[in-house]
Amino acid sequence: MEIQVLYYSLVNDKVMGDGSMIPQNKDLTLIKKDEDGLMFFETHNDGCKSLFWATDDEVKFEQTSMENWDEEKIKERNSYINGEFL
Repeated sequence: MEIQVLYYSLVNDKVMGDGSMIPQNKDLTLIKKDEDGLMFFETHNDGCKSLFWATDDEVKFEQTSMENWDEEKIKERNSYINGEFL
């Protein structure tokens, strides 16, 4: 199925609560933006997937892409959007 994917990057490296770091050159896939303007992202770093929130001033928009995703990947993304990963 073809879906629209929005890509961002970090303005600066982001240190996570567990001490790991997401470098500013990583592609960030926007999962959702909430009513308060916080944005929820997914990125892959050293074989691990990171999910995190960022504010608009922490990121910059890079591009919009139309991509073919399989049903499993879409279901996983929808579970994040609906908060089912919590």
